Amino acid sequence: MTSPSTAERRIYLILFLAGLAVFGAAAVWIAAPGYMDAEYYYATATQLATGKGLVEPFIWNFLAAPHSLPAPSHIYWQPLASVMAAAPMALFGTNFRIAQVISVLLAALVSPLAARLALLLGAERRAAWLAGVLAILPGFFLPYLVTTDTFAVFAVIGGLLWWQIGVAVVRPAGWRWMVLGALVALGSLARADGLLLWFPVVYAVAASGRPRWRHFALAVGGFVVLMLPWWLRNLAVTGAWMSPGSIRTLWLLNYDELFSFPASQLTFARWWHAGLTALLQARLAAAWVNLQSLVAVSGLVLLLPLAAVSAWRHRAAASVRAGALYSAVLYLFMSVVFPFAGSRGGFFHSSAALIPLVSALAGEGTLLAAEWMASRLKWAPERTRAMLTSIAVVLAAALSLWTLAGKAGAFGPGGSFGRNLATYRAAERVLASQDGSASVVAVGDPPGYFLAGGHRAVVIPNGTEQVLRQVSETYGVDWIVLEADHPAGLDALYEDPGARDWLAEPLVVVDPNGLPVYLYRVLKQATS
Repeated sequence: MTSPSTAERRIYLILFLAGLAVFGAAAVWIAAPGYMDAEYYYATATQLATGKGLVEPFIWNFLAAPHSLPAPSHIYWQPLASVMAAAPMALFGTNFRIAQVISVLLAALVSPLAARLALLLGAERRAAWLAGVLAILPGFFLPYLVTTDTFAVFAVIGGLLWWQIGVAVVRPAGWRWMVLGALVALGSLARADGLLLWFPVVYAVAASGRPRWRHFALAVGGFVVLMLPWWLRNLAVTGAWMSPGSIRTLWLLNYDELFSFPASQLTFARWWHAGLTALLQARLAAAWVNLQSLVAVSGLVLLLPLAAVSAWRHRAAASVRAGALYSAVLYLFMSVVFPFAGSRGGFFHSSAALIPLVSALAGEGTLLAAEWMASRLKWAPERTRAMLTSIAVVLAAALSLWTLAGKAGAFGPGGSFGRNLATYRAAERVLASQDGSASVVAVGDPPGYFLAGGHRAVVIPNGTEQVLRQVSETYGVDWIVLEADHPAGLDALYEDPGARDWLAEPLVVVDPNGLPVYLYRVLKQATS
């Protein structure tokens, strides 16, 4: 007779292989990184893979006041996604398909982790199977899990964390606390807000019993061992263990101010002068957006109530409490402390850590709901379970496929992951026909432009034409690629295109939405 441990391992293996198949197929549909975050990690991974080190041949914000190009990389975003993508490319060549391999492998691990969490909570194996299937069909997350971003690695880190917390509180072995600290470090090396994972770990320490100080010290030790090399690197290139410019993001009054030049204008005094009404309105707006994301994205719309049923049943479980604490802290952090980054994707990114736990809870919650319906409505229990299971899987599959198809361009190129590359490649072809090469380009998406043509790029700053001119002079910009999505201060330059005393008459290309993109040559004699 098959032992339970062998049967469980079989579940994990089958789910992992199924995840490889689904995420591998999804990766085929996603042929480009897709957006600035993923482009950044992929572009810097190519630098690492080709031996250039931790540098970026573009500037996408001015927070750290970079002096020239190339600049030290990962001063704002963390390095783990780039390092992982660089590893296979160092062996097999710099290609996006090769970089995707790590993301696909990690995404496939989320499914067995969800099944493991379900079994850890005491759910039956049928619920574990369903949990694993739901993790393979993660709705809005699907296309993001297979690109060069932090989603897949953060989901795996989260799954491991909830698993180890659930075990450590019951069997608090010393090495488990070091593993928990190391997982927080990995989360922090993936995302700066990975430090929030300390909240569930500290809860686990408090719930573990004596000697709590020893458990905490071991967790800190595991954290420091992994973080120390990165802190030393930052100290060497910036003079501080973390970027001194990052604190400026606390003083944003809208998202576009992330691209302010110079960034030194982002101060507490200016922020406070905006008034409590404006500050509160921004945070209430972010709280509403993040709440929608929590329900629609993290909860797969209708599966969240089913997950909540199971969570209530296991409300005393350490992993459930830890996940709930992380959810609350993340929500408050991304709504109150960093409302603009949070509502523009930060909450979505970091909620990936909850995918395994929500899948585990939704899997069991579906079966619990079926039992309740069968008893109340006098339905056949087995048929009711089959019906609700089918509905849950079909819903998750439909939402996943719809999202994937949209990002792959099935509903038009305007919403696809390849829209920026298409625009920038068209711009590159035009610039290549002009005299001389475009050595530095000011553009809305510098990592994307670098990937499209290999040229160094600087982000178009938030501000007026005069601010754009200052940036062009500071960084030796040769061309400006002005798209329909541009800072409000450049409306006149876009809506009334034409030569200026420092710009030549623009050339024009068309973006995937049919909107004009203006290519302005910077007149060097005017800026000297």
